[in-house]
Order: sequence, then C-alpha cells, then structure tokens
Amino acid sequence: MLTITWQEEIASLKQDLNKEIKKISGNSEINIPNHICINNLKSKLERLDEIEKILSIEKYKIAFIGTIGQGKTTAICHLFNLISDFNVSKTIANKSRNVIETKELLSTGGGKTTICEVIIKAAEKAYIEIEPYAVDEMENLIFDFCESIANKDNPNPDQKIIISKEVERAIRNIIEMKSRYQTISEGDKKKTEIDVAQEEFEKLGLDEFKKLALNNARLESRTTNKIEFDNKKNEQEWIKNTFASVNNVEFKEFAIPRKIYLYVSYDVLSGSNLSQFDSVVDTKGLDENPIRKDLQKYIENQDTICLFVTPFNAAPEANISKLIVYHLASKSKDFHHRFVTLVLPKKNEPEKVNECDGDYDTGIQIRKKEIQTTFRNLKLEFFLENILFYDALRYYRDDIVKLNTDIYSQEDVQADKNEFIKAIAGVIERRRNLLLDEIKNIQESFTRIKNGDALTVSEIKAIENAIHKIKDLRYLNKRVPTFVYKEFIDTYVEYYRIVYRAWNTKHAIHRNFGYYEPRNIDIYYDMRVVAEGTDEDEMLKKFTKQAKHELENILTELTSANESLKTFIPELVIKFNSLYDDFITEVGVEIEHEAIRKLSPQSTDSEFWTALINEKGREKRKGEKYGDNVCQTWKRELETEPSLNTFLEIKAGQYWAELVTKILKFFGQ
Repeated sequence: MLTITWQEEIASLKQDLNKEIKKISGNSEINIPNHICINNLKSKLERLDEIEKILSIEKYKIAFIGTIGQGKTTAICHLFNLISDFNVSKTIANKSRNVIETKELLSTGGGKTTICEVIIKAAEKAYIEIEPYAVDEMENLIFDFCESIANKDNPNPDQKIIISKEVERAIRNIIEMKSRYQTISEGDKKKTEIDVAQEEFEKLGLDEFKKLALNNARLESRTTNKIEFDNKKNEQEWIKNTFASVNNVEFKEFAIPRKIYLYVSYDVLSGSNLSQFDSVVDTKGLDENPIRKDLQKYIENQDTICLFVTPFNAAPEANISKLIVYHLASKSKDFHHRFVTLVLPKKNEPEKVNECDGDYDTGIQIRKKEIQTTFRNLKLEFFLENILFYDALRYYRDDIVKLNTDIYSQEDVQADKNEFIKAIAGVIERRRNLLLDEIKNIQESFTRIKNGDALTVSEIKAIENAIHKIKDLRYLNKRVPTFVYKEFIDTYVEYYRIVYRAWNTKHAIHRNFGYYEPRNIDIYYDMRVVAEGTDEDEMLKKFTKQAKHELENILTELTSANESLKTFIPELVIKFNSLYDDFITEVGVEIEHEAIRKLSPQSTDSEFWTALINEKGREKRKGEKYGDNVCQTWKRELETEPSLNTFLEIKAGQYWAELVTKILKFFGQ
C-alpha cells in the first residue's frame, strides 16, 4: 500500500475544498446555510496554508531568553560543544597554580559580559560577522561615558550617569582609556587602579575630554564587519580570543556590535548537535523590562523554539513569568507548543529539594511539577514535557572547571547533552504530530459537511437569533464606558516610572528620543504593551473581556442546542479567538504608531524632548524630584488633544466593530 505524504494530503484536500466552494457558490440562491458552509470551507483552506508553512520548516532556530547572569551563555557553550581546554592561572589553597580548565568559547561571567545578541550557526569555515552601531549612535555612547566620568563623584544623584559594564568596557577600548593597575610597595604590596579616563578628564575638563575621546575612537575608520579564521592557531582558541576582541571592541577597525554572528566549523562542532538547527540565538539578557520588541520576532516566528532560561530555586523567575504571561495571553497563537522552560540547576540543588531523599533525579521531577503548578496558578497552559533541566557543570570538579574523572566520564557529559537535544527534538515532533492530526481532523470535518443534512427551520431560526445578538455587540462603547480609557496614560507613565527606575536610564531614553539601543529600550513599543495589557487583567484585555465572553457564549450556545451546527461553529469559535487576538494587536500597534507621530520630531527641534533632556541638572526647588518632573512632562504631552486616552478609545471601538463584522460575514451578513 502506497503511503501518502502530508504534502500530497494537503494538496488533495485543498483541491476538494475549492471544488466544493465552487459548487456551493454556483447555486442561484446563497442563503445563510450556504454562507456558513462556504466560509467554513474557506477557513479550512486558510488553516491548511498555515499548517503547510509550518510543516515545511526544515530547521528550527533555538532562541535562549533569560535574565542577565543566570548562566544562559554557559549552557549554550556546553550544549553545543563551544568549549575547549586552556592553560590558566588559578589560586588554589592560597597559591597561584597553572592548571588546565575547560573554558567556554563565548565570553561568560556573572552577567553583563556579552554586549549584544549573538547568533551561532554551523558553517564550513569559522568566521565572525557583526551588525554595527551607526557612527552617531557610538558618539552618543562615548559622550555618555565621558559625562559618567565627569560626574563620578558628584553627591547629587541627578548628576550621575551609570553606564552598563559591557558598554563601558567597549567604550574604554575604543577611546584607548582602559584602567590600569599599579603595584604600590608600602608594607604589604597592593594593587591600585589608575583610571586613565578620570586622569584625562581632570587634566582637560569635560569639553576637551570629549574631543580627545572622540579623536581616539576614530569612528569613521571602523568599517570592518567580518573576520575569518586564519588557520594560524587552534580554531577553538581563535574563536575564544577573536570573539572576546569583537565583543569588547578591541579591534581598531571594528565598530560596537549591535549583533554578532558566529559561524563555527564542523571540525569544532564534532559531536555537537548545532548543525541540526538553523541557528542558536543567545539573546541579550533581560533586565528591568522583560517585554521587549527585539524578542517579539523570535516569540512570534513559527520557525523558532523559545527556551526561557531560569534558575532552579526561583523557577519560573519573575522576568520570565512576566514575558510568558504577556505572550501566552494570546490563546489562538499556540505559543505554548514552541515555548520551553529551561531550568538551570547548580551542582546539588536538586538533591536538596524537600522529600527527594537526596536523589538528584527525584528532585528534578518534584521541581518540574512545582513549576507546572506555578504556571497553572498563573492561568497558563504549559506542557510538563516542555519543562527541561540542564546543569552544564554537573560533572565538573568544585575547585577547577574540569571533568571530575574520579567519578564521571565524557560519556556522562555527552549523555546529558543528548538527552536535552532529544527533548528539544521531542518538542518539535509533538508539534508536527499535532499538525498532522489537524489535517486529518479537517478532512473528517469536511466529509461531515459534504454528507450532512440541510439545516432545519429551527436551526436557521437559532442562527438568526444569534446574528441579532452579535449585531448588538458591534458597538464597544455600549459595553465599555469612556472613563476606563482614561486610565491608559496614567498607567503608562507609572509603568515608565517603575520599569526604568534609575534617573540616568530615563535620561538616556530622552537623549535618544524614546529609544536606548544598548538596553533594547523602545518606549513606543512599551506604550503598545501597556495599552494591550501585560496580562488578561490589564487595560484592553481587561476592558473587553466581558464583551469577548458574551460573543463566545452566543457562538457556543448555537452548538449546544443544534446538532447540525456542531460541524461548523467550533471552528468559528477558534476563528473568533484568533480575530480577538488580532484585535488586541492591531489596537496596540495603532497606539505605538500614534505615539511615534505624537512625539515627533524625534530630535532636539521638539520642545517636549528638549524639556526632558534639560531636566537633567536643572536647579530644583526643595522637594522637587527628577523622576516626578519628567513623568509630569510625559503625562502633559500624552494628554494634549487628541490625547492617547481618546485615541485608544476610538481605535478600540473601530477594530472591535471590524471584528464583529468579520464574524457576521461568516453568517452571510
């Protein structure tokens, strides 16, 4: 018996659906039952197109998403063989010793090590490419650094500028002002840090210091974006050293990277599973605001498995919970089929779990169920199979990073990696099988429609009553009073105040007119997130919840009392949920675009932006605070007519009416 491929099955089913649509459409009279039937079949065609695209994905991207300093990069390096043994000097028992340690090829540390997102791909030959910052963006970062040096000892917190460690490290390399250490012999020898940048500022003053920094940087000459392995040394050593130099901007011809692409040869990847994926993405670590625009593309792309990295004892960690809650609120998008929680235990943590009797594997299983319970308490659907654990250093010694060969072997290490990769392959396979089953379900539903009886008079009457009720829901202002929209600006301003607590973060956002690339901050996207609602009980998702349930109930009631409609209506309910999620997104995007327009021009020609920028250092009356002042400025600007509150109300009403119209069209209205 010949096996039919899914491609053939979809092609045949599409052909049959189109024939049936053409046949019904050819009737002299298109009545309500015919409209329902045609639109149901069209929905099936649309869904088959989506399924076909997903099943055609040859290789998935794997995106690691997690809070700064939780071990995300370390896990990536060990999982995909981006490690090697190196000679290092280490203090053991108060003595400096030369030892061989296993080191990651990417820069790792206690967080704030990698300056940007890193995309890792398998290739014939090793090389590194960057997506660079523009010259004017680098100038702004250099000036920020200069001002941070100038105000380092200022007792007034409104005058201080704090630069992230990874950006400061890059800037110091660019402007050739790295700190150096000098040994002073006074009794016991001790090392004292000498800050070259501080010395130059004290000697020159701020304006001349900025000129010197900019001159040293030679930004216009930093035009090289690619460097290839030169075969002069060990390839792993080349990757480690060259990646560090690119990440820290130690090469004079390279700009600050916005993204780093690392291509690793198959020789280095021997024994690694990297080549079975399109790429592995080490996203920039989460900080105060986990709901970021740069992560959205990975979360929404059908070809990406998202691994949300979290520490063992705090899983799911707060930032991860916020991010997952925001996205899983979109029920129709099936994100949960591509979402994985990756828990990173450290050494003996699983053995210390209550009631595990010191057994590692039992501790893992208990913790896994606890994590799933936490997700359920957050009203989130998260599969138990999609909660994974991996400890990169489980089999290593405590004194140095080297395999503990007294107890373990390389086979133990590889078995853990293989188990993890198998679990990821399982996530992909389960998703694939669900889609293959859905093709069969569509075929069976189509067969029932073709062979089904005509709708009875009572069923048509029930549909007409439902149509009447749905029409009553067209106008959102009958369900949602105007005053609730007045919460939006206040809610956003408070979000801005709390999420970006540090005054210098706010000032950096103001200087860049709503954006701050080094931290992936985009306040226009933030306004969209706030308008939509960070979870189901916030803003638009909260305001429209009752109207959504009313419409859902109208559709569900049709199936409970009318047997023939059970073939049609459940798919319409699924379609409605998809339309509702689109409605939330469309209103959010409108808010984002309107905020950009409202706060234009994004330059110092704008009185609004100038006022925010000038708030730094302005003499303040007693009791005045920087944060209060800038938040008041934001509030006044967003409330200028037409205010964003009014705009949100108008767009919510407009897109809700369009949603209801689409549902009515299903019934031929």
